[in-house]
Amino acid sequence: MPSRIRSDSTSSASSSEDEQAPITNGAKVANGTTNGVSKDDDKSDESEEPEEHIDPGMKSGFKNFYSGKEDKKGRYQWQEKIPEDIGNPTENDKTAKWALLVRNVKVYNDPQKVLAIHSIVVQSPLLKKLLAGVLKGYPGIAVGLNRLELSGKFEPLIHRWAELQAAIAKLGDETEDERMTKEHANLLQDILVKEFKSLIDTSQDMKSKRVITYELLWTLFQPGIAVFSRQDGQEMAMTLEDTRYGQDCKGNPCFWITCKYVDWDGTKFGTSKLNLSIYEYKGTRHISQLRAFPLEYHPDAKALKARLIERGAKAEALAGPNYRAYHGIGWRHGAFGTKDKYNVKGRIVIDTYGWNRFNPSYAIFVAPLTQKEPTQESHEDGEESDGEEECDGGYDADDSGMPMDGHFADEEDAARRLPLTAEQKLICTPLLRGYSLKSKLWLNFFVNSVKEIEWQKDAFDRLVLPKNQKELILGFTESQRKYRETFDDVIEGKGRGMIVLLCGPPGVGKTLTAESVAEEMKVPLFMMSAGDLGLDPRKVETKLQDILEMCTRWQSVLLLDEADVFLEQRSLHELERNKLVSIFLRVLEYFEGTMFLTTNRVQTFDPAFQSRIHISLDYQELSIKSRRTVWKNFLDSSPQDHSITKQELEELARMNMNGRQIKNILKIARLLASRKDAKLSHDHIITTLEVTQHLHNETQFSERTRGSLYG
Repeated sequence: MPSRIRSDSTSSASSSEDEQAPITNGAKVANGTTNGVSKDDDKSDESEEPEEHIDPGMKSGFKNFYSGKEDKKGRYQWQEKIPEDIGNPTENDKTAKWALLVRNVKVYNDPQKVLAIHSIVVQSPLLKKLLAGVLKGYPGIAVGLNRLELSGKFEPLIHRWAELQAAIAKLGDETEDERMTKEHANLLQDILVKEFKSLIDTSQDMKSKRVITYELLWTLFQPGIAVFSRQDGQEMAMTLEDTRYGQDCKGNPCFWITCKYVDWDGTKFGTSKLNLSIYEYKGTRHISQLRAFPLEYHPDAKALKARLIERGAKAEALAGPNYRAYHGIGWRHGAFGTKDKYNVKGRIVIDTYGWNRFNPSYAIFVAPLTQKEPTQESHEDGEESDGEEECDGGYDADDSGMPMDGHFADEEDAARRLPLTAEQKLICTPLLRGYSLKSKLWLNFFVNSVKEIEWQKDAFDRLVLPKNQKELILGFTESQRKYRETFDDVIEGKGRGMIVLLCGPPGVGKTLTAESVAEEMKVPLFMMSAGDLGLDPRKVETKLQDILEMCTRWQSVLLLDEADVFLEQRSLHELERNKLVSIFLRVLEYFEGTMFLTTNRVQTFDPAFQSRIHISLDYQELSIKSRRTVWKNFLDSSPQDHSITKQELEELARMNMNGRQIKNILKIARLLASRKDAKLSHDHIITTLEVTQHLHNETQFSERTRGSLYG
């Protein structure tokens, strides 16, 4: 091994020549100017391009300058002579022959010792080979380097103390290499025991009793272990990356724990980082009572692992757009960094890709997973592993996982992903991102609160409509969904949608038709009204485009209830409404899904809508036969709770009511019957009708009014 390259490598004869042609300063040489240039030449250089030429007196060697005394601002004063107070390097050819180099520093304010180990340099190849197995996978340690240096608190050796002792105990003495390795390993062990015996014994004793002090927390957390914590009340395991003592934003002392966990960004699984803190405390504390602690110290670690792996498998199955039921808490970030919570009970669409599209401020970015761990051979070749996930796919190596070119993978790439391993499922996030169809909000959901949908299988069959009309609606919507790619306009993506207009008086099943179609097709139903869009034309277009894009992504049925404001003919006097209708017409042209429009009071359609509506159905008032079916359907939902005869059912069917009124009458009558702890009878229904008759009288349409609306 060469000791060092001499800095005064120029010949001794050059010193006299340097005096004759001195170099004026370092800046001149750095800027490429040659010696002997006059001041006038300098001035001419400022205004003209300098000519490129070679000075015949240019030497082929190099000239060294040395830092002299620093001024008050710490700036160097450069000089040609080597400083007199410089000494020889401590490490040289002689020290390179030792198996270990131990550096010691003075210790103050400690009555028990005057010296402490500053660092240890491991030079023995045999010892480094032993340590390669002991420290395998430890972040920041590359044992294959020619120079392995350990310093500070010697965390790697303290954390792997049991492994080190086990490795030394296994060493034999059959060959010369084995005997030499054992000798070097015992040397290292003796040095460490002498320095850290008290620390190691105290830490081991506390961990055996499952308690720990704040000062020794660092001995508990070994990088790479599984750490348990609760986030938003959910059990969560993460892989430990790093720890350090520090302060929070308010200056309170705390122990920082940096972990990583597996998350889904809409196209792939990857890792994200999370910082946890344990605040300073006095005395000892039970390890399982810490905010975060190694998973092995959990009272029921085996059952916990099984639960978390099962939850991770469920999260993996729900990756990508999924239509599910949900019963639990959902939350989103508030305006002031708070978490706004919502009680969600109903249908949701799980869609992280859509979340990133419509919530760019809270988009999910992950660093790609490494499917293959770095091998020990690469470490021994001198490649350093710092414990970070291997970054590929054009991702920067920062914590955010943001792509360097701003482009994210296509959603189709998700189909080619590799399945998660058991270790990756263990540290998978409990959060899913999606949209609540009832609340109309993008929220964070919890995996364990997601349920399978209980479909209303007979919803479409119970819809009271002529059979041919039902078949027409369902046939058109299913075919449009299946073959929409084959329908196209001159402009790509234009005119692929299917728009169905449902006209008729209230309570005849217009809204129920759209709901039943969505239930029969097992797709989401997005219900929207003019109130959801507002009346500001500048915001309406953005909201409408977002809603139509979401419905296209999810292949959902879109129901625009009470669409009167968009359908009525434009006039010269209502400029604001004209804008809304124009926006609606333009955006509608590029919708690729199925839309139901319902209305009960449109007198005149705008002509532009007639060419955009594919099917228009006129719902008449319910006939006696239809009313009988409606009464029967509602009563049959709980046949054991009523005593209505066929004759009484005929009497009820002759009453002129719509479907919604029938439902409300039965609801009140059932409450009346339960109040008396009796079965629902004809008398209960008649009593309810007598009390609410004035409502039905006032809401009846006259023949003249109906004729003007639907004639």
